[in-house]
Amino acid sequence: MGEGVGHGAAPGCGGGWADAGRVVGHGAGRVAGAGRRAALLARCHHVQTRPELRGRGIGGALMGYVRQVAREELGLEQLHLAARGGAGLEEFYGRLGWRESGRRPGVLRFGPGDDRDEVLMHLAPL
Repeated sequence: MGEGVGHGAAPGCGGGWADAGRVVGHGAGRVAGAGRRAALLARCHHVQTRPELRGRGIGGALMGYVRQVAREELGLEQLHLAARGGAGLEEFYGRLGWRESGRRPGVLRFGPGDDRDEVLMHLAPL
């Protein structure tokens, strides 16, 4: 498939997934509790793959890379994210070990009559 590409240092981290020199997926996060307190968790705030390339394992590989960086390089114990409901994302993240920890009903509006839940998920231990 492709290869993981760069990530930044705490308090933010991110990376992409490239194939034949073209970025096909991207992820970014933010470490919570940076500063004098020890950070135990990070929030993944932007993860996506090119729609035409979904179903090829890129998203799973990208999330595996995010998990590895969080655990091995940042020393974190948990990851959190918010996903839009009704798009199959709960199932996708569930297959990767993520669990739902809460839900904000109908807070995401994608168009007239298209309100969706924001699904809060966590991954622990890493």
